[in-house]
Amino acid sequence: MIQLMTILEDAAGLLRETEKKLREMVSAAATSGDYSSVLQIASWAQEVKALVNGRVARTAAAAGSSSPSKNGKSAKETSIQTRASRRPGAEYPQFFKHNDHLIRLAWSRGQRKEYIHKAPYAVLKALAKSMTEQGAEGRVFSTDNFLPLQDKAGSDAIPNYQAYVGIALLKKSGLIDQHGRQGYSIPRLADFKDAVEAVWKKLPER
Repeated sequence: MIQLMTILEDAAGLLRETEKKLREMVSAAATSGDYSSVLQIASWAQEVKALVNGRVARTAAAAGSSSPSKNGKSAKETSIQTRASRRPGAEYPQFFKHNDHLIRLAWSRGQRKEYIHKAPYAVLKALAKSMTEQGAEGRVFSTDNFLPLQDKAGSDAIPNYQAYVGIALLKKSGLIDQHGRQGYSIPRLADFKDAVEAVWKKLPER
């Protein structure tokens, strides 16, 4: 058992190193203007991070997959039914841009249909600016520290839902890390604003 855990930890360490290298490549691509690569590489980094973070949860789920759930079905059966209820062939959330607006397309499990939230590109820029200030020196920061946003001095506050559209994009792109309820951090602060701009430019039109 000890040997097995050692192998798993070694594998997790390799994944963490891979994630670190991928994040460095995101920054390098953004700096060089290779906008076609930024979003894809950032997405890979986020998926690798999810693999590491989900390893224990998946192991526990596998161990209990045959135990009955509250509705009398096994955990495995329940998860399959949950996936089947989603729109076939689609992964959510999805992001696009249209007329200088960021579009977040998500799936409502309750209503079983897609829904859209929009935010002007100016909101994404204001978000990047505020997060850069809050995330200095590797700090973990909460949205309470910078919401509601303001586009410019003296302007009305930006609705929080628009800020969360931008936050969702930055999470999916791997440009920010979430630390549970504690908040967020920026793994590559020096290149953050350039990377946000690169991700925006890479988004498909809708």
